[in-house]
Amino acid sequence: MSKGSKPTIRDVATAAGVSLTTVSYVLSGRHGGTTRISPPTQDRVLSAVKELGYVPNQAARGMRRGKTDVVAVAIGNLEWPWDRALATTAANILPERGYQPVILLGEDWRNFMMSGGADGVIIGYFPEAKSEDETVTELARRGVAQVVISGTMEPDGFDVLAPEPEAGLAEGVAFLTASHRRIACIRRADPAGRPASRFASYAQGLEEAGIPLDESLVRTSRHRPAEAYRAALELLQLPDRPTAILCTDDMEALQAIRAAFRLGLRVPEDVQIVGVGNSTEGEEYDPALTTVGPEPIFERVVRMLLDRLESSAPAEGIRVASPWKLHQRGTTLPHSNAQFGDPDSGREVSFTKEGGLDHTARPRSS
Repeated sequence: MSKGSKPTIRDVATAAGVSLTTVSYVLSGRHGGTTRISPPTQDRVLSAVKELGYVPNQAARGMRRGKTDVVAVAIGNLEWPWDRALATTAANILPERGYQPVILLGEDWRNFMMSGGADGVIIGYFPEAKSEDETVTELARRGVAQVVISGTMEPDGFDVLAPEPEAGLAEGVAFLTASHRRIACIRRADPAGRPASRFASYAQGLEEAGIPLDESLVRTSRHRPAEAYRAALELLQLPDRPTAILCTDDMEALQAIRAAFRLGLRVPEDVQIVGVGNSTEGEEYDPALTTVGPEPIFERVVRMLLDRLESSAPAEGIRVASPWKLHQRGTTLPHSNAQFGDPDSGREVSFTKEGGLDHTARPRSS
């Protein structure tokens, strides 16, 4: 090897005293078949790789084998807790199975996958109401392993993890309307921007509780943390501020907690906050976020894709339902009695230490 040049597989073979075929076999990670490489020989090859600093050319190897050993994870934004949790889980699990994870943001996954950039893809960034997609259909025709997170698509040569949020959203709004009258909402986008099913659940829950929808208590984050934070600050500084906020995403809810603390408000004693998504970050926050969402699914999604990559999943694809529910945590379950004012009655509702309602009326101090 000449000075300053990158080591090659031939250099590794020479240093280890073995053939190119042996080096290739050891580096491929294969352990089955009829070929057997003794442990001492494997150790010599791996020692030579480490000593020389050899890095395999994955692209060239993929072209030769018809495989890339790369798995793409398509998400919207690493600032969103749900997306970050999916990316982190994939990055932890995939290398253990010999795959290199690549995180793709927004629509970038389409060109990357159509160019043969990965053996499989987890599509977590997808329009909620879309029932079919040309890229997904074409990739399935080519035999590319796919798992799509979608409540509306049906499996067709790929697998679908289907969120079922309706019952959980209804449970979350009902929980708030049981003890609040002024319930604000920070939603991801205006209905004209994308389907507003989460906001629709908020509006429907208010109606069922006999609470008029007050547009002055509604803000839009455009799914951006800075805008969600500003929206929460605006709501919490209203002359007759809300005593609860439903956020249609955990990201917005975490920003609302920040805004409350910035204004010197206690969560949950002064304002209760509920998110949507059941993200790992929300669960680990202080106080832990009450949220509507599925049981943790990220590991399950990655395992589903691995099953498809290893051809252990049905060729036609499977649909796995993911029901959502309310997960009550610190942003609605105070450690001590907390009082929430009812502007219409001039009375207060108290929560016990166990989080249950104490319906004893207490006049608000003047």
